[in-house]
Order: sequence, then structure tokens, then C-alpha cells
Amino acid sequence: MPLSFSSPLDLATIRQAFPALAELTYLNVGTYGLMPEPALAELMQAVTAFERYGVASPIDLDGKMNETRAAVARLLGADPGEIAFTRNATDGVNLVLAGIDWRPGDEVITSTEEHPAIAHPLLYLQRRREVRIRTVEVSPKAAEMTARLDGVLSSRTRLLAISQVPCETGARLPAREMATWAAAHGVLSLIDGAQALGTFPINVREIGCDYYTSNGHKWLCGPKGTGIFYARRERLAGLSPAHVGAGSLERADMGTGEAEPWLDGRRFEFGTRAWPLYAGLGASLAWVGALGWDRIEQHMAALSAYLKERVARRPYLHLLTPRDWAESSGLTSFSMDGQQAPDLAATLRTRWRIHVRVVTHYNAIRVATAFFNNREDIDRLLAALDELAG
Repeated sequence: MPLSFSSPLDLATIRQAFPALAELTYLNVGTYGLMPEPALAELMQAVTAFERYGVASPIDLDGKMNETRAAVARLLGADPGEIAFTRNATDGVNLVLAGIDWRPGDEVITSTEEHPAIAHPLLYLQRRREVRIRTVEVSPKAAEMTARLDGVLSSRTRLLAISQVPCETGARLPAREMATWAAAHGVLSLIDGAQALGTFPINVREIGCDYYTSNGHKWLCGPKGTGIFYARRERLAGLSPAHVGAGSLERADMGTGEAEPWLDGRRFEFGTRAWPLYAGLGASLAWVGALGWDRIEQHMAALSAYLKERVARRPYLHLLTPRDWAESSGLTSFSMDGQQAPDLAATLRTRWRIHVRVVTHYNAIRVATAFFNNREDIDRLLAALDELAG
């Protein structure tokens, strides 16, 4: 008997805004999202106006950027002044790592499932500043996760840098409990929300983290090259910008030597930037948000449950992601008997035009169930896997 699936979204209408879906099965929003055509049109209009007219642009791009900043702040439950625009989530990680006054022997706690966005900057920090990295296995269970953090805590621990949703298994970590644990031990907390923002509600006030980094090009379906960085206002002054330029200093005087960064997100923004990209991000946020963030989450939860149930029914597939939506996300990872994940992903792409991501660490593939994906996308994937399994 086929499993039931129902969505609160008008998928037929939504999918019309994504013409690529008529040509392929796109299950990889966790890497790069697809821009809806109305938002893409606004982006291209902004790019054209800026490149054609420069400072005489008929579109107020600075105003558009401020509108987008306010929209991002509402989505995160933050103040606009606590938001800085970057190029990607990795930029936010580097703003924190470069802005802390490290001492040799200081320690950072992270997880064993981190994307290079966190892992590589930490490795570089360890090499250059003699800061030690301590790692823990991930768990969606708050008590388990904080117990594991207790196990690596020391008097030299300065920072917890960890993904809210690790990119490999898609488990949802207890961000609020981790941030509370960090605060109780005098440790700063940096949460990477690249795989979380846009899939379930995020409120940085409720989480209580010091810093939160994400991007616009995954689940928000914004332009590639858009990043979002949140710093709690009382932590801004203690985070020294590694780079400054025109726009990042509130007061600057070559005569007196005064150089005071803004006490808001502007301290991390300077020089000529890609303003049209943030106009495009604002357009994507407006278009996607109009669908209803609660309905988007309901759809993702139902579709991921449909996928997980079908995976669990196949003895040749092995699910790595928690079944419970409260402990998972829009990412579902699983391995396949007798298959190397890179070869499997390549076969799906070339033979069926199904796009997934490889999880090398677990020899698995990862499927993203975005708001525009439907049951037919999942059925097509499973039918291909059945054929390969013989």
C-alpha cells in the first residue's frame, strides 16, 4: 500500500516558478538552492540598473539592502543592527575566529561532523595561533549533547563553534541547550545555521547564542554569494574586525588617529559590495515567506517523513538521519549496500538527472526535501535505487 503524503502548499503553482524542475529532479538545496523566477527577475533588474547606471541607478540599492537587513532580522528574531551581510556562512565563522583575542593554549569545542566552513578555519587557527581543537560526537538529545560537552570542557575553553544541523546526517542539535551550557561555563557560542535557516523557526534570542552565521543561497533560495552574520549586541564590541574599510568605522580621523568601528553590524561591512545580491535576497525572502514559513516547515516535515519511511522499508538502504522531525531537518542521509556514494550520485545524475549530495564520511548520499519538492521526486529517486539494487 502506498504511503500517504499531503502538503499544505500549492506545489503545482510553486513549481511553475522553478523551470529547472521540468528538466530534472533537484534534491540538493542543501548545497545550492534555486531562485524562484520572480525573485530572479528582481535580482537581474537590480544588477542591470547598477551596472548600467552606477551611482545614477534608478533603484535605491542601499535602501533595498536595508529592507533586506530588516527582513533577515525578523526571520532570526534579532535587531537589524545585530545583522551583518557577508558572502557566505564561512565568512561569519571567520569573523568570530579572527575577532577573538586568542592566547596560546586556548581551546575550541566543535563536532566531528562539521562542514569545512567550520573545520578548515579552526584548523588554520590551530596552526597559526596555537589554539587547540576539541571534538565531540553529535546527538539531537540535549542531555547527551551537554554531557559530551562536559567531557571535553577545560579551564582554557573559550568558544563552542558548532552547526545547528550538521551537513552530513541532518540531525538537529539542541542549539538552545548548547548555548545555555556555554554561557554557564563562560564560553562563547557560535552556531552555524547554514542547514537550519529556512527549514524550521530560528530565534536567536531564544537560543541565546552569542553569534549565528548562515547564508541566503540554500534553503532561502537567494542569490549565491549572500551570507548572514548575527552578533548579540553586547558581544559586538568584544569582536574586533580583522578587516576594515570605508563604511565600517563610525569615526575615523587621520589627523588624530581616531578609528572607532560602528557598534552594530556595519563594523563588518566596508568598501564596494554586491548590493544587487542583497536586493535579490530580499526578493527571495519575500517570495518564499509569502508561502508561509509554518506551511513550509509542515511540508518539509511531511515529505522527509515520507522519504524516511520508504528508505526504512528497503533492507539495502541504511538511514543515518533521526526519524523524528524534532530531531532532524530537511536533510536525509542514507547509505546503499554494494554502492560507493560518489559513483551512486554520479549514476543518479547522468542516468536519471536526479541531483543529490555525497556524504563521503559515511559513504552515503544526502537528499534535501525543499518546499518545492513533491512526492513524485521522492518516488523517482527510490525507483532508480530499486533498479540499481536489482
